[in-house]
Amino acid sequence: MRNLWIGWLVLCCQAVHAEVALQILDQDQQPVADAVVLVASKQVDTPQQNAIIDQIDSAFVPRVAVIQKGQSIGFPNSDDIRHHVYSFSAPKSFEIKLYKGSDIAPIEFDKAGLVILGCNIHDDMIGYILVADNQFAVKSNKKGWVTLPVEAGDEITIWSDRFVAGLEHRQNFTVGSAKQQSVSLELYPALEMSDHQGHDSVYDW
Repeated sequence: MRNLWIGWLVLCCQAVHAEVALQILDQDQQPVADAVVLVASKQVDTPQQNAIIDQIDSAFVPRVAVIQKGQSIGFPNSDDIRHHVYSFSAPKSFEIKLYKGSDIAPIEFDKAGLVILGCNIHDDMIGYILVADNQFAVKSNKKGWVTLPVEAGDEITIWSDRFVAGLEHRQNFTVGSAKQQSVSLELYPALEMSDHQGHDSVYDW
């Protein structure tokens, strides 16, 4: 029994040690929300539940969604006006013509990559879906933090729609040994990014 208890403690300590808190910052050391971090070495299953991207006050909510390959997304329209949602992105090209409410069937995203959303009626409505290839993927919170199941030496990939290098850009980062770490990205200011990036550029991961 004592050996089992010791073994359990070792496993618990390893699990705790394998979690790293990473803060994503811009070049001015300000926290970056809605950046996506992927850990290719950590495979995950496709969730059975559908994700949701709502339309509220003529905006996609959330503006950046992270799902797994094979997962479906529902697109309710909670506004009092109709929207026409579409994407020309290679991983998933589709359109939902003028509609309101929540009677639209969910759409399955069966290819990994970046899907860029728009509204054919409201040009300033832009959203992003990161479809991960069954690998661990998480989005940074408002203070730029993510918690990752990684250890020192693991490689991660970071994406942000604010990259100065464009939507096609990804930044790799090698995890260090500290439990809390940070990484800086070269980004457009959050309020000005729409002046620099269109919504018809796509890439495949």
